[in-house]
Amino acid sequence: MCEVVHLLLRREGVDSLGIETDPETALIQIRALNPDIVLVEDDGDQSETGLMKALARLTYENEHLRIIRLSLTDEALHIYHQEQRRLVNTQDLVAAIRAA
Repeated sequence: MCEVVHLLLRREGVDSLGIETDPETALIQIRALNPDIVLVEDDGDQSETGLMKALARLTYENEHLRIIRLSLTDEALHIYHQEQRRLVNTQDLVAAIRAA
C-alpha cells in the first residue's frame, strides 16, 4: 500500500498494522498479525500473482480474512471472490474496507 493511500485511510480513521513491499515478508506479517483485511496495491506487476494466490489460500484458512486489491491505474477495487467496484474517491475504499 503506497504512502498516499495509507495517509488517506488514516485520515478516515482506518488503522494500518503494517506496510510491506516484499510479497514473502508480507505473507509472514499477515500470518503473524492475523488482520481482518489485507489491502494489496496492484501496480500491474506480474510478480504479485503468486502473492494473490497465497492470499486466496489464506482466506480459506481464516474465514474472517478479506482481501482487497486496489488498482490505482484503473480506479478499481477487486474484493476476493471477483467482486469489483469502481473507485471514485477515498470514501469508496473506506466503504469497501468497512463492508468486508
